[in-house]
Amino acid sequence: MSLKFTILGLLSLQPASGYDIKRTIDRSVYFIWNVTGPQIYTTLRTLREDGMIASEAIPQVGKPDKQIHTITEKGRLALQTFANEPIQAAVTRDEVLLRIFFGNFAEEETILRELNAYLDRIKHERMYMEATEAKIRARPGSREKERRFQLLSLRLKVAQYRVMEQELARFCREENKLLADESGTKKGTRSAVAKSGKPKIAKRSVPDLSDL
Repeated sequence: MSLKFTILGLLSLQPASGYDIKRTIDRSVYFIWNVTGPQIYTTLRTLREDGMIASEAIPQVGKPDKQIHTITEKGRLALQTFANEPIQAAVTRDEVLLRIFFGNFAEEETILRELNAYLDRIKHERMYMEATEAKIRARPGSREKERRFQLLSLRLKVAQYRVMEQELARFCREENKLLADESGTKKGTRSAVAKSGKPKIAKRSVPDLSDL
């Protein structure tokens, strides 16, 4: 549903081809709604059948005709209706958080490696978003008023990433310390076993999922 209104919103700014829409999404609203090319073309076809957009074939030399899509009055009304609806909580499907939730089933070194890699990725994303905001504010252009809400959505995502960075960094520091302490304990245990000849069997903890 949101892809439909993402496309209508972008077409309300200016007519565009499916390729142009994909490129714009990758450069603007990707942090909100990321999609593939086939999903865009399928949604464009549905919007055209519903009378919310009109399409025009533009001839190209040595290439297939380029389809340029324009929002219709019906499409604008649908977009306005969507924008005026009460804001509801989104349905959350976050594979990263699901992997973290069941992280106790992974090898400790593996999950820590993946968490550190994820931390690096969101740091990079956050810095890119901050640079984007700075660039927009330096050259606001003629659409400064309209950009208020676009920048708000960007800042909200940046704030979310900052909190995630803090929590991930803290968790990884604590886990690395635990691993180091355990490593030192194991060395001491091996030394004691060599002297006593009575090895100790370590037990691996299992996550308590009784509340699920």
